[in-house]
Amino acid sequence: MHFWHARTLKAKLFIPERRSFYCMKNSSGIAENCFGLKERELMLYDLILKNWPTTAIELAAHCNESIASRHEKKKASSKYSYYLKKLIDKQLILSKRSGHTLIVWPLVVEKYKVIHSILNERK
Repeated sequence: MHFWHARTLKAKLFIPERRSFYCMKNSSGIAENCFGLKERELMLYDLILKNWPTTAIELAAHCNESIASRHEKKKASSKYSYYLKKLIDKQLILSKRSGHTLIVWPLVVEKYKVIHSILNERK
């Protein structure tokens, strides 16, 4: 009989936590904080749900950040990319790099694509 070390066994049995990707909306149409998001993350997630696909610069423009000069664009891109990566880690949005640009869209969209493909297969 072989005994597994606790760390080894834990590593082999680890199953990542799956979260529900739907946020309920209240009567005002704003997503409720059901994922433990901070205020800025929740605001960005709501913007991404409304305007996808989007980039960090586009989100900065929606939030009335100054992006007139190259330095300001770089600063805004870094700032919003940080929050986008946090949302990606929480499995709320998906991303793709195109050059140096991080393009994001909600994971719900992928579910719509799957539903659409299933419906097309039935026809």
